Amino acid sequence: MHTRFVRDVGYAAIVRSVLVALFLLTTATATRAQGVTATFTTTPAGGNFAPKNVVAVWIEDSAGTFVKTIGRWAATRKGDLVGWTQKAGANDADAVSGATRPNHTAPLTVMWDLKSKAGTVVPDGTYTLRMELADSNTSTTTPNHEGTFTFVKGPVAQMQSGLTSNGFVTVSINFSASAACNNGVVDVGETCDPPGSCPATCTQSADACMPVMLVGDAATCTAACEPQPITACVGGDGCCPMGCDEATDVDCTATGSNSNVVGGCATNGASGGGLVSLIVGLALLFARRRR
Repeated sequence: MHTRFVRDVGYAAIVRSVLVALFLLTTATATRAQGVTATFTTTPAGGNFAPKNVVAVWIEDSAGTFVKTIGRWAATRKGDLVGWTQKAGANDADAVSGATRPNHTAPLTVMWDLKSKAGTVVPDGTYTLRMELADSNTSTTTPNHEGTFTFVKGPVAQMQSGLTSNGFVTVSINFSASAACNNGVVDVGETCDPPGSCPATCTQSADACMPVMLVGDAATCTAACEPQPITACVGGDGCCPMGCDEATDVDCTATGSNSNVVGGCATNGASGGGLVSLIVGLALLFARRRR
């Protein structure tokens, strides 16, 4: 019984270790993905419900078109967020982060995975992070705080801090530009996505001096077939690179195992002799006609 207990405890410890390792791997992978994280602090707008307040945060594109709600602290009073309702619609259920807030003590954090409401990754460009706070019953945006901040989705990471806009203070916006492999989009720094679409083998060139090699890794969406020109004088590879001769590369001679090859093309021997014979024949024909 004691032995079985020890064995079971040992198995449980192993299972826990595996689960922890998987969690850490998942977390590490997630942190490498592209995305935006914004942290901000709110201030009272002077309404009759203060210090209680409701907040919404959403994304718009450069044309001002609604993209997605990424944070909302409101339940029954969400209708007081007039600006957000006009953009997102009264029934938008995205990103409910919490109920009505009791005060402004704790800062808020929102995250965006760069996907639209439909779940597709948005293209590179300038986007606007919109914030709205209400602490009164209202049918207009006039008494509410409305903050506006912009950032650029592109190949360069960005970190903005110490921002302020109309009642939203100590705002920081962090855009991570790391490529998100396996999101179905060939991001900057990737050559293929998803990994199943990446090349596993490469079609070889007819030029012996320009072999095509598989570089990168499908697991990181960086696999690609790239020509790798041969420049070294090495015998037996079928190539006689520029600057090599029969003294430095057997492939440049007519007697080597891969003779008659220069830059992947025959230059002497049978095919070279045929070319010479053709030139001589044309010269003789021209000479006869001149007579």
